[in-house]
Amino acid sequence: MLHFLSMTLSNFGPYKGTQTIDFSNRSGVTIFWGDNGRGKTTLLNAFRYALFGTIQRRNGVLRSLRDMENIEGRDEGHYGFSVVLKMDNDGTIYELTRQYRPLKEVTVPNSDDDYEKVMFLKKDGSFLSPNDTEHILNIIMPEQVSRFFLFDGELLQEYEELLENETSTGDRIKEAIEKILGVPVLTNGLVDVRECLENYDKLKSKAAQKDTKTRQFGLQLAAVDDEITEHSKLIESQKAKLSDLYKEKMTLTQKSEETEQVRGWITSRDNARRLLQQRKDSLSQVRQNLCTITKDAWKGMLAERIQLVADELSQQIAALEKRKQNKVVAEKFIIEIKKACQDHKCPVCEQEISDEYIGILEERIRKSESEFSGLSEDDKEKLLSLQGKLSGIRALHTADRQREIKILEDQVGTLQIEIGSLSQEISELTDKITKYGDTSGVAGIAQQLAAVISKIDITEKGIKDEQSVLDKAKESRTNINNLINRQASGGDLLIATQQYALCEQISKIFETGMTKYREKLKKNVEKDATEIFVHLSSDKDYIGLQIHDNYGLSIVHKSGRLVPGRSSGFEHIVALSLIGALHKNAPLRGPIIMDSPFGRLDPTHKQNIVQQLPEMAEQSILLAYTGEIDNQLAREALGNTLIREYHLVRRSSMNTNIE
Repeated sequence: MLHFLSMTLSNFGPYKGTQTIDFSNRSGVTIFWGDNGRGKTTLLNAFRYALFGTIQRRNGVLRSLRDMENIEGRDEGHYGFSVVLKMDNDGTIYELTRQYRPLKEVTVPNSDDDYEKVMFLKKDGSFLSPNDTEHILNIIMPEQVSRFFLFDGELLQEYEELLENETSTGDRIKEAIEKILGVPVLTNGLVDVRECLENYDKLKSKAAQKDTKTRQFGLQLAAVDDEITEHSKLIESQKAKLSDLYKEKMTLTQKSEETEQVRGWITSRDNARRLLQQRKDSLSQVRQNLCTITKDAWKGMLAERIQLVADELSQQIAALEKRKQNKVVAEKFIIEIKKACQDHKCPVCEQEISDEYIGILEERIRKSESEFSGLSEDDKEKLLSLQGKLSGIRALHTADRQREIKILEDQVGTLQIEIGSLSQEISELTDKITKYGDTSGVAGIAQQLAAVISKIDITEKGIKDEQSVLDKAKESRTNINNLINRQASGGDLLIATQQYALCEQISKIFETGMTKYREKLKKNVEKDATEIFVHLSSDKDYIGLQIHDNYGLSIVHKSGRLVPGRSSGFEHIVALSLIGALHKNAPLRGPIIMDSPFGRLDPTHKQNIVQQLPEMAEQSILLAYTGEIDNQLAREALGNTLIREYHLVRRSSMNTNIE
């Protein structure tokens, strides 16, 4: 069993200088208390870096290991960092050191190229060779199963995918679970037996081709064997490709999460630039409209005076035109009256007119000729002049457009403010993007990720199709083998047939053994997970857990039904129950290190988890932020199983002390 004894950090993340943590050799729980941002996740990464040489952040893997240098130490000329992990594995003491240090010829390093990675391992005080070091570390803690020893609250959430039958994440977790439970030992044995079976099949095919009675079957068997080999290689090739695609997907997903903020800045800047151009175009159009209106706007300012002059001219013209019209009417009247006087007869009623009335009419004619004399030549010229002036005045008349101009001026002001704000926003976003660094490939990450996901779907379908063809070929091989078996009567063919049959039986034994071993493991995991879950859960209606093919666990209600749509809090509890059960059933035993695993759990569930920690592993290390759980209740719940308490104390924004 693996037990961590101590860890020494030198300028690692916020831990300035050299600081050593003593875990002691006792079994129990060690708690680290610290506010957010004080370095709890960095401690988890210190274990990960020491054991595997990797550092994982919640938003993806570091772009540069230099980011783990203590900034204050770097400013003081102390470059690089190191982690020394001392551990006891079944009585053997190992001291593992990983360093990230400047090259000897580099005085002031500026990039990762100026550093070197150094690792060495001591076994009981003696240094091991690089090959032995890798071999021992892989035995002590294989990286493939590290997720069950080093994890945080966010990592617990992905265990939900174990309930889904066809998810890449669920498949990978299932594979990791079977590795920690020791299934690969049987799997590797089965692979070896199947290779032997393939070899005996080829010997049988050659022997059948030599026998006259089975030559045709032997040729058919050889052809089917070639087909099986071809499709098997193709499937393996596609699986290798699929594995690479999954890795690429993981990398792109990490990059996508890591660059989400800068991609948001770029998108916002592009949108702001488009909007800025629209506002500039609108401003240009408004100014053009304003220019057109103001060109004749002065006329509107004279509108009142122009109207007065026009009214006066109209009155004078009206008087002259009235005189002109009266002359026309009078002339017509005089003609009619003169005719009546001449004919002594009324032109209307045709009655006779006496001489007395004729005299009166003649007098009236004389007066009318003088009264309605019409327009003189001067008057006529005056009338034409007045009409010309009125026409000119009316041409100057236009409506007052002050309100329209005011609206346009307000629009200009608003657009200028918006343009200024957008320009400032673009400038600020550009500054952020520039400070981020190289963003040349950021925009295409989403498209790359979508393309990789599409390739994964195509590759998985291709593997499925090839597997279908392979299964049919294997069925054909079985049928041909049966035909050969009936004809095998002696000699090499009979021996080859018996060898193949024996190896086939051994293969079936391994397959049956694997199936039974898996089922036994699942039952044990289900039983132990249920026991842990009952202790962790505060809901007495939930009486246990039921395991699925993928090692996913469903909650069982007291009615016997499975609980659908469980909360994120219970998802954490189920995941912790699974991890505890795996540790109880795994050949590989080691410490559990948890970074803020409580999520949104209520105080009762938090206390239950703390009480269960000593039962989950011989050595448990809990990284909790202040207030996440009540420290006094934690002490009471753990009792004498609480070995150490450490506090992450802020010395500055870049410096944390472990006390």
